[in-house]
Amino acid sequence: MKLLARLPRTTSFDLSLLAVVLALLAIGLAMVFSASGMRALDTLDEPRYYLVQQALWAAIGLVAMTVAARTDYHRYRAIALPLLVVTGALLVAVLIPGLGTRVGGAARWIRVSSFAGVQPAEIAKLALIVYFAFWLAHRRARASSLAVVGPFLGIVVAGAALIIAEPDLGTAIVIVTVGLAMYFVAGARPWIFAALLALAATAVATVALTQPYRLRRVMTFLDPWSDPRGDGFQTIQALYGLALGGPFGEGLGAGREKFGYLPAAYTDSIFAVLGNELGLVGTLSVIGLFLVLAFKGVRIALRAPDPSGALLASGITVWLAFQAWLNMAVVASLVPLTGITLPFISYGGSSLCVGLVAVGILLNVGQQGGGHATADPRARRTAKPPGVPRAARGRRDRGAREPAAGDRRGGGRDRSRDKLPLPWWSSRTRG
Repeated sequence: MKLLARLPRTTSFDLSLLAVVLALLAIGLAMVFSASGMRALDTLDEPRYYLVQQALWAAIGLVAMTVAARTDYHRYRAIALPLLVVTGALLVAVLIPGLGTRVGGAARWIRVSSFAGVQPAEIAKLALIVYFAFWLAHRRARASSLAVVGPFLGIVVAGAALIIAEPDLGTAIVIVTVGLAMYFVAGARPWIFAALLALAATAVATVALTQPYRLRRVMTFLDPWSDPRGDGFQTIQALYGLALGGPFGEGLGAGREKFGYLPAAYTDSIFAVLGNELGLVGTLSVIGLFLVLAFKGVRIALRAPDPSGALLASGITVWLAFQAWLNMAVVASLVPLTGITLPFISYGGSSLCVGLVAVGILLNVGQQGGGHATADPRARRTAKPPGVPRAARGRRDRGAREPAAGDRRGGGRDRSRDKLPLPWWSSRTRG
């Protein structure tokens, strides 16, 4: 009882965001077991092999998320550039024969041991977000200048080019999208942002149409039934999986599309298995959870105590929400086929761990900007002492007190430099 009395009864972390992530993680573990059990039994004689692997990675990721949530995000400023350099070296190393592991024609992994590997492209997402958060925060006043646009564009293009060389166009699209979103949040002028967006779209279209196999994917997207046993097979089977599920699904573990019909059932196409077994209710539930995650991330970004925190939260939110949308859109045949995992649900240790670390950083930004008295040292200094009536405070206290945030008549310290500015056409700052 004494131990329970010492436990904190309140927390400044966003528990609803944490609950959403844990719910997605639980759904993911169940779906990985369901989608991979038969394959693991056939190849390894152990139906729980992939479940155990994913559970171990989830445990490691949860520990890392806890550490990240309790670490002041301002400390990442010191490691932002070294992390970016190391990640770039890993992206180069994965392309070197003998260092990178090639699976299915793609060199995306660096094998650490016989049962574990690292996917540098997953680390690159978080490394770019952390670097751009602090780099753009100090240059937001001149975000539209060539001195900022040039290096920003160079870093994004270099990272995307190395990932496309693996090849992994889906992850490259995610990185470009996140980079552009962070640049827009940092205060880019709309016409410059529109020009960069058009340039990015042109580059993606060029890469997609110049490679024969990618061109076939685009043509298959337009008409999957033109080659139902070839390039259109995965798209058609994914649509069948969603359709056969109906409103309530065939039951967890009872789906049929995963039995040799649906390629990459427990990785890229796991959303089709989820729809097949949990039906429309299950798919809408997962979509709803990601929408709540996006809403919480945007709110944390708006309440961040400084520009670097706002950019961190914005980048992480866009990354997780856009990648989830892209995976589900591919399964529903809304965009051409590309290999991308569904965050927290698809099988993959690197993707899961890096995603959970990102959530930990998001929780820390939310803790420092959530308006809690314990999260902001300035709030502690200006808070009214407990048990002392306002009328009992002396003249000296009244003179030293700062004005309320909404009182424009008062003086007080100018905090405009601590806030993320509104778009360039507004002369006000966010208060």
